Amino acid sequence: MNQIKVYDYIKVKNHVRQLLRIYKTNDLRTNKAEQERLLDEIEAVFSVHDIDVKEEVMKLDDKQLSKAKAEQVLHHLKQYVEPFEMPSQNEMERLFKKVKKLKVPNPETIDTQLISYIGWNDVSAHRKFIIYKDQDEQLHGIYGELSPTKVKGFCKICNKESDVSLFLNKTKASADGTYTKKGDYICHHSEVCNDNLDDIQHLYDFVDHISK
Repeated sequence: MNQIKVYDYIKVKNHVRQLLRIYKTNDLRTNKAEQERLLDEIEAVFSVHDIDVKEEVMKLDDKQLSKAKAEQVLHHLKQYVEPFEMPSQNEMERLFKKVKKLKVPNPETIDTQLISYIGWNDVSAHRKFIIYKDQDEQLHGIYGELSPTKVKGFCKICNKESDVSLFLNKTKASADGTYTKKGDYICHHSEVCNDNLDDIQHLYDFVDHISK
């Protein structure tokens, strides 16, 4: 079965949320063009992978659309999502060789059809760990200090507004062994970030920024 990436599915979810907001307005005629654009883009996400979802998209083309009905459609479309392949505990430990007593998340608590990367906080150590796949589907791991302070702001990974915290990654600055810290504000909770991330390039840009 042909499949789409998780971040493509999140884009669809975001479009459905926008449709629901449009249907709640009193001026549907003015928003007709935006409604049609969103419906077309939802269908296009699947059609580029030769997946026919016209029947489900038709259900979304309804000014009486309820949140419950929209969730039913999204649940049906979720079957086409390629799960994020969970690494084993040994693989995770290899990605973070320098970390002693690494605490890894319980894979049974993670819905792999809703994550574009694995992210978790070690609260006691004030650290966040991130495992992601590059464009060649190779696994990489980064970690850094995560401030316990949360503020409202825009996340550098998902580019959406949420409760963000300062993340700092230590990198070697020169050949003499000195280090520098680079970072930015990202979602404090990676579950929220994954639910917002509809463009994987933002994640790649963030990793590139803090790693060089």
